[in-house]
Amino acid sequence: MNDGSKTQLVRLGKTQIDAMFARQDEGPAIDDSEFLPLVEIVLTAFEAIDRAGAAELWDHAHAVYDLMCKDAEPESTADENRQLMQSYLLGDRRLD
Repeated sequence: MNDGSKTQLVRLGKTQIDAMFARQDEGPAIDDSEFLPLVEIVLTAFEAIDRAGAAELWDHAHAVYDLMCKDAEPESTADENRQLMQSYLLGDRRLD
């Protein structure tokens, strides 16, 4: 994949992630245990196209989730929020 295509793919992915989280934030929200697997499905599709770009998208999704968590619980840390997000995933990135 050339750099231009990768840049466009990552931009598309970030836009899609932002839209999903914005919709979740605007409500009516679904439980994270149902929402985050949907995010995982989208990001897994990007992994099939470009693993490096998908890694950047996962980082972006974690950052957006971290911001949402900090709105709800300001004292939470980025590490705690990443682990919380991963606890809701169903695939390889799930933390038990």
